[in-house]
Amino acid sequence: MRRHMSEPSNHPMPIGEIVQGPSAFEQFLEKNQKLIALSAVVVALAIGGVMVYRTIQQDHAAEAAATLSAAKDIAAMEKVKLDYADTPSAVTAAMGIADKLWGNGQQDEAITALKEIIEKFPQHPASVVAQNTLGYRLMAQGKNGDATLAFQAVIDRESERYLAPSAMIALGDLAKKEGNLEKASEHYKKVSAEFKDSPFASMAADRMKFLRFASPTEIEPPPAPAPEKPSTPETPTGASIGSTNPMLDALSNGSKEKKDEAPAPAPVQNPPASQP
Repeated sequence: MRRHMSEPSNHPMPIGEIVQGPSAFEQFLEKNQKLIALSAVVVALAIGGVMVYRTIQQDHAAEAAATLSAAKDIAAMEKVKLDYADTPSAVTAAMGIADKLWGNGQQDEAITALKEIIEKFPQHPASVVAQNTLGYRLMAQGKNGDATLAFQAVIDRESERYLAPSAMIALGDLAKKEGNLEKASEHYKKVSAEFKDSPFASMAADRMKFLRFASPTEIEPPPAPAPEKPSTPETPTGASIGSTNPMLDALSNGSKEKKDEAPAPAPVQNPPASQP
């Protein structure tokens, strides 16, 4: 006879299995204990190695900065550039070398040094400074076309815009030098519009004020009159010419006075004629 399901059963039903012995996780740990320990050692060594490497790099960079600070000439800066090539000080040393070369009159060598920085270290913060400096150096040499390209490259660097207004003003100056006042005005106005809070904004405004100002024409001054010759006083008769001795002058004047006071000689009378 089939038992109704609502009737209670006299036989206990298992509601869960009680596992006897270690769990699966414990079994995994037991089986892989050596591997886990080895992995922990590897991770610890890796972390320690990174920390040591960073410490060494920091010490190396600090040493490079100290060496660069003590460098006073091109030879010392070249040594920093070579010995600490993997530090930021190497690029700073290269900038210093370019500046020294320009100051020594080695203009072409200075421009080559700036181009080397731009090509080898495009992501370094000094690269945009080198680019802007290159524009001014080329402008000083009268290479306006190359200077224009250099300044435009500064403006095109979207991630480093702090020197863009300086480059825009330089482009305006180049346009003014070529006589294109409208183009120069565009560059100056762009600085004032896009960089209102920059110190270069007031500089651009000053450029606009004097953009159409014509300097007065220089006139050659008249020739200076020839200096008049001093008149030579007449030398009195009997005075010693060029004498500066007062005693001699007094003697000379006394002799003259005695001559003037001497009586004139008596006239000579003819003897009377004899009578016959």
